[in-house]
Amino acid sequence: MDESFHKSERLCLKRRFDSLLAEGDSFFLYPFRVIYLEIKSETQDPPVQAAFTVKKKQFKRAVMRNLIKRRIKESWRRQKQPLYELLASGNKNLLILFVYGAEVALPYEEISKKTGQVIRKLMDKLSA
Repeated sequence: MDESFHKSERLCLKRRFDSLLAEGDSFFLYPFRVIYLEIKSETQDPPVQAAFTVKKKQFKRAVMRNLIKRRIKESWRRQKQPLYELLASGNKNLLILFVYGAEVALPYEEISKKTGQVIRKLMDKLSA
């Protein structure tokens, strides 16, 4: 299966982003605050649209914020498949926002492990 992270999988539309923040459910699983919203399935959309943020207040330098976002995106790209399959079988779409909340930049291995835990928790919430 395709493990890329295409433009269509990125959460870009302002109205969707605003509805995610206004109506979405959230949970915290260190180092992420995850905000998610299940939406009606539209034919051309991918099953999941995701966005990733790192607070400027915690990491003043853009270089460090971008490094953390690259690590999160890479771990998401490699582990998203089970969630996509669950959503495809249920004919659902999902909007997700990952907000990084740790005080220090964690290594890729730890971010990858935590991203996997977030995906499993999302799958549990959606299948319940």
